[in-house]
Amino acid sequence: MDERAEQRPAEVHEVVEGAACRADVTHRVLAHVRVGAGPEAIAVDADTRRAFVACSRDNVVTAVDMDRCAVMWRAGVGTEPIPVVFDPPTRRLFTADARSDTVTVLDADSGARVAQIRVGAYPAGLGHDVVRRRVFSGDTAAGTVTAIDADRLEVIGTVPAEAGAGSIAVDTVTARAYCTNFLSSSLTVFDSATLRPLGRVAVGDGPCKAEVVPGGDLLYVAESLPSTVVVLSASEGRVVARMPTERAPVGLHATEGGRQLYVCNRGAGTVGVYDRRTGAESHRITVGNGPGDCVTDPATGKLLVSNAGSGTLTVVDRPWLPGGQPATAHPAEGRRLPDFSLPDLRGGRIRTTREWAEKRYVINFFASW
Repeated sequence: MDERAEQRPAEVHEVVEGAACRADVTHRVLAHVRVGAGPEAIAVDADTRRAFVACSRDNVVTAVDMDRCAVMWRAGVGTEPIPVVFDPPTRRLFTADARSDTVTVLDADSGARVAQIRVGAYPAGLGHDVVRRRVFSGDTAAGTVTAIDADRLEVIGTVPAEAGAGSIAVDTVTARAYCTNFLSSSLTVFDSATLRPLGRVAVGDGPCKAEVVPGGDLLYVAESLPSTVVVLSASEGRVVARMPTERAPVGLHATEGGRQLYVCNRGAGTVGVYDRRTGAESHRITVGNGPGDCVTDPATGKLLVSNAGSGTLTVVDRPWLPGGQPATAHPAEGRRLPDFSLPDLRGGRIRTTREWAEKRYVINFFASW
């Protein structure tokens, strides 16, 4: 553990874009709070009415007052923090800093840095067992899971996973943990108490996040490449169902006391709302660009969505209800593709869209996430 001098960030007050909730029977987007560049994961402290957002491109955690939708403070962490978890007993925040190979620990009330812990290569996911006092780091490049004692802030062991280890879901009732392996299209199952590996479950391509409701049997995994969410029986390790999503799901959240499953469609700027019992999608909520993850406020039921492409946190009231008027079509929809040209990778020859007129072709946009 690398202890650092305590750092207390200055308070930040920022203008928020938003609108008051209307008395109707639809969901309502209340605000888009500007939190920083590349916001990915969100953690919530319902008691103090705060949300904490890991901003991967600014290398900070931003604290937001959930009732006023106002930024309270920003605190520096390591390089490229992607996930963040909140530990209520210690009132600490943990971020996995992908490009620093560290987990940074902050005081949740002040943002002061408590510690920075070395873990495996490129940690891009976290898991949390609040009962057994463990925080787990999914080390993507190392293909391992690093276990940290949440109280002593020390590494207590390593679990072998597979290539692309990342998001980790923990069932605190059964002590089973599930690590998504993005490059291996699998889940690594291990015991969160003993750190003993329990097996491997094959899933679809590009699993980004796993979510389990403690004590339940269903495990949800966002499969980003085929644009699906797979539903697994946690006790049997088998696929129960697959739900099609809009485009490139990377984050999801299953409500513990309700029926909803919220799925972040990174490629579409929407959150799909599904009935957990039937698997049917009831409606979609338009949020910001590149939504990475979401969570609900247990006190109010409001949905919080981090938008990596917009640098915002979207706050949605009554997200389980459908929307109002259907979205209008984009002005470019149905129009002829405009002509453009680009140099190819072989000698820089200029190629134009006219060469492929009336033909099917693929344009590949590489996304760093």
